[in-house]
Amino acid sequence: MNQTSSRRILLLAPHQDDECLQTAGIIYQAAHSGAHVSVCFATNGEYASEADAAVRAAESRSVLAALGVPAEQIYFLGYPDTGMPYEESFLRRLYDGCRVSASRWGRTETWRPDGQDFHFMRSGCHGTYTAASVLRDLSDVLALVNPDTVYVTAPGDCHGDHDALGRFTTQAVAAMENPPALYYYLIHADRTDIWPERDAEWFRLPPMAADHPLLRCAAERRPLPDGFPPAEKYSLIQSYTSQDPAAYNGYLLAFAKNDELVFRVERLPSRT
Repeated sequence: MNQTSSRRILLLAPHQDDECLQTAGIIYQAAHSGAHVSVCFATNGEYASEADAAVRAAESRSVLAALGVPAEQIYFLGYPDTGMPYEESFLRRLYDGCRVSASRWGRTETWRPDGQDFHFMRSGCHGTYTAASVLRDLSDVLALVNPDTVYVTAPGDCHGDHDALGRFTTQAVAAMENPPALYYYLIHADRTDIWPERDAEWFRLPPMAADHPLLRCAAERRPLPDGFPPAEKYSLIQSYTSQDPAAYNGYLLAFAKNDELVFRVERLPSRT
């Protein structure tokens, strides 16, 4: 790696694999230029089974190690993973003000297979399933990492967990006295998973409704850095075997292009 720089990057992901799909090259370039890169996962990724939580965490730790992020800079908030529709999404229901008493597996507090969810590590107790708890955890992660740049899934992403994490994070960043630069990344442009285009070597902007939040942001194309070709990213995505990367006509594998697409937030909401 190059000489250590003063840059501090925080990547927030709803599930284990999202961090690789649209920002693997960004992580690789930052880590190999000496920046301090931290990654935080909001959910355990246990949609199909609680046993998946440990499997998916191990997959992401392995991928992030290959990208240059050490295990001690990876955090897990430990909230439940739920389905894609907004009406099913755990995080989206919390953001919308709904009361959520338990996960689909009967849990009522944040958890990790090893017991070390972020809330517990910081306070000695597990977090409740409330919007206030999510915001507190995100604010605590931001305070701990003190990033100058944050990447998070986009509001308007068609997966409710992705959409809500973007909205919660925007709220937490906007409340900071000196907020970092904020970028969104998009995974689910629609519910059909037609985008990203399978045969395209570069990302194209997806069609967006006139009121889509990303239209208020500045799109940036980030070519994959030297030393990290699309074939390497493709191989890392393939390593998420729990997610069956070849399913849906190679949907996950289609993110291994020559570039990555992010959207810079030009204006944060006013502090309250």
